[in-house]
Amino acid sequence: MKLKEITPEAYLCSNCQPCCPAVLEADNGKYIIIGKKLSDASMLKIQSRVADDEYAIEVERGMIDEL
Repeated sequence: MKLKEITPEAYLCSNCQPCCPAVLEADNGKYIIIGKKLSDASMLKIQSRVADDEYAIEVERGMIDEL
């Protein structure tokens, strides 16, 4: 799988310390999102929506809005 970095510049690791979220575009037409793990309390609120083979992560709204 080939990946293309599409993270908005303001959110790149070099510009966004101590955060380091990322959005990558895969050649299979999917996106890979890197962000923070949700807290246990947040996971409890949505656990019925997250399948055993899935993870829920958190990224700044601005990062998605800038894509």
